[in-house]
Amino acid sequence: MRYYVLETSEDPKVKMFIVAEVVHELDESSEDRGLGIAGQIAGGRALILSGAEVMILGEGARILREWQEGDDERYDEENVRIHSASDSEIVTALRHLRLLRGLREESKEKNKNTEKK
Repeated sequence: MRYYVLETSEDPKVKMFIVAEVVHELDESSEDRGLGIAGQIAGGRALILSGAEVMILGEGARILREWQEGDDERYDEENVRIHSASDSEIVTALRHLRLLRGLREESKEKNKNTEKK
């Protein structure tokens, strides 16, 4: 069974959007969609729904269409919002990851130069 992980918001002006599409990896008799990868992706404000369940939602057709067309506008808006909260844990973690990536790239470059000699 294919499920979609929908991000929701307490703010009614923020439209729902799909953040992931997963195949149900548990025994199909299991009703707990929160187990497995979908539940790990979902977090507290997300819903795990089948395509038919998404279509029942008032904006279901739009939500699925944007996902299928690869419209990431909502995702980008959420990223901008997160980055604007400069003291958030996520921003701190992202800065740390960028620093580590930079160090890794420097190390690769040094190793490449050493191998050439």
